[in-house]
Amino acid sequence: MVAAEPIVYVVDEMVVTPGRARAFLAAYLERYVPGAIARGLTLDRVLVSPPLWLDDQSNTLTVSWTVRGAHAWWRQSLLARHDAEVLRWWEDADELLATRRRTVSCPPADIEAATDV
Repeated sequence: MVAAEPIVYVVDEMVVTPGRARAFLAAYLERYVPGAIARGLTLDRVLVSPPLWLDDQSNTLTVSWTVRGAHAWWRQSLLARHDAEVLRWWEDADELLATRRRTVSCPPADIEAATDV
């Protein structure tokens, strides 16, 4: 029996400029998500914090993705780095973001398998 590839979690945390979170999320879902799915990522969840649209303060959007195994993560990562549409998306998106951060992680039990590339 072959063990399943470990799940790698990719989490984007984006602090959107005041009053722009709803529009930013709509653009993210329309412009970024389809390409990410095509590259092999699976959209896990989208969270809005605080849980209401703010007009005079920033919302934080946390988008969680999953991908099976280190090889698939590296594949999607390399594809994104060489995709002009992805680069253009983040260039446009950065105008609406105060900050953005991406983390990549896996459960401790999967570290050995996830780093076996």
